[in-house]
Amino acid sequence: MAMEWDVRRGMTVWSSDGHKLGEVVRGEGGGFLIEKGLFFPKDYFASLDQIAGIDGDDVRLAVTADAFKSSGSMEETSRGTAREDATAAAATGRDDDLGLRAGAHEELRVPLAEEELTAEKRMRESGEVRVRKDVVTERREIPVSVTREEVHVERVPVQGGEARGDEARFEKGTVSVPVREEEVEIRKRPVVREEIRVGKTARREERRASGEVRRETAEIEREGDVERADPGLGEPGRVDDPER
Repeated sequence: MAMEWDVRRGMTVWSSDGHKLGEVVRGEGGGFLIEKGLFFPKDYFASLDQIAGIDGDDVRLAVTADAFKSSGSMEETSRGTAREDATAAAATGRDDDLGLRAGAHEELRVPLAEEELTAEKRMRESGEVRVRKDVVTERREIPVSVTREEVHVERVPVQGGEARGDEARFEKGTVSVPVREEEVEIRKRPVVREEIRVGKTARREERRASGEVRRETAEIEREGDVERADPGLGEPGRVDDPER
């Protein structure tokens, strides 16, 4: 029993050796019709038994392109029916095979993506300020007022008079009179002379950041008898982002 495959119009059919055979134009009795393309000059019919797998919109057959072409998978009745339907569609202005009416517009949207740059900020250490203290020894002088005693010796004659008490002992002796003066004693104490203040201020500035980004472009190709109905489609070639 053949496996049930969901084959839809517009799906791309590939051979097992990687050749693009064409696109599905319609399903038909146990198989589907493949439109003619570069590899085949005519429409071909493939049966569901020849399908090896379906990946998205790609139908992959289990046979090579040459084997498929030589196997006689073309069905004359299918071709004849397709041509007759095409003739009737031209006369009535309707293509029943594709479910389209003449003048109907079908649009395929192909998104083009690109990368954009975003900037993230983080704090990092860009440098440092060091305040180093050292000890320097220097000699200084300060003025100091001191007091000292001076000795004055003088002889004063005394009018004759009688000696009293110890004044007439007639003994040898020495009288000491101390002479004093103030001396300077140096003492040191630490005092705060000045201070170093280190402050930080946040300043905002603009910088330029750059990087490599990727973006998608489109190549438009026409194959066969394709009329250009919409000038917006452009000529075959590169299509860039219209904003660029």
